[in-house]
Amino acid sequence: MKLYFKALLLAIQFLTRIPVPVDIEPDKQLTRRSLYMFPLVGWLIGGILYLLCIFIMMPGKLTPITIAVILVTVETLITGAFHLDGLADTFDAFFSTAQTSGQKLEIMKDSRIGVMGAVALMLALLLKITLISECIRYDLKGVVAIYPAMGRLAQVALYKTTTYVRSGGIGLLFSQAATGNILWQAAAFVLPSLLLQTPLLLVAYGLFAGFIACYKYYAEQQIGGITGDVLGSATVLSEIVFLGSFLVGLLIEWFFLQAAVLLTA
Repeated sequence: MKLYFKALLLAIQFLTRIPVPVDIEPDKQLTRRSLYMFPLVGWLIGGILYLLCIFIMMPGKLTPITIAVILVTVETLITGAFHLDGLADTFDAFFSTAQTSGQKLEIMKDSRIGVMGAVALMLALLLKITLISECIRYDLKGVVAIYPAMGRLAQVALYKTTTYVRSGGIGLLFSQAATGNILWQAAAFVLPSLLLQTPLLLVAYGLFAGFIACYKYYAEQQIGGITGDVLGSATVLSEIVFLGSFLVGLLIEWFFLQAAVLLTA
């Protein structure tokens, strides 16, 4: 039990800026157990955001867009903008004029942000805020608790299915620890999302899986696999896809309702 608790603390330490009682040193055994707990850390983040959402909605004075801005700000503080930094670095590299994967990897290591990185960062934040506000407006507040877990599941999926191209570091340890069994165990942690009891989840899961497959292929074409920055970008983008899929589902639902009305008219 102590080992599993240390593994959870390692996952929290790696994925967030939440203080942990001790500084955990990763090893192969610990990273293997820690990896499938990534979605559990996502649930921790999502739980904080959901409770905050409920609390600030109680007076009924704030608009959904204002609530969404507050939630994204708190989420950024919890994670330390770790994944947003990876998104900016990844887009700077992938959309640069560099021709080789080595050159693109060097661009990722550059701490300065370029135009494409800045644009990707702004659009990602705007999209996330907008989509969260729409989910709140359509009384899908439960999605706020789920999407961080899906973002961390995306990391586990990419660790398992793609080559980690950096040498050394904790990212390589996680990549070496990733197995099919670890991925299934991580996926089991998102099963509580089924309590939302909405057919829109089927659309969300489908688009999420499709995005992961496409992004995996794209990263392999660009640099031959993944890095920590690519994983950060995948986290942010998969969250946006998951949030947006509920709105896509609502549009599909509306379309079929309209079609049924026309057919029965």
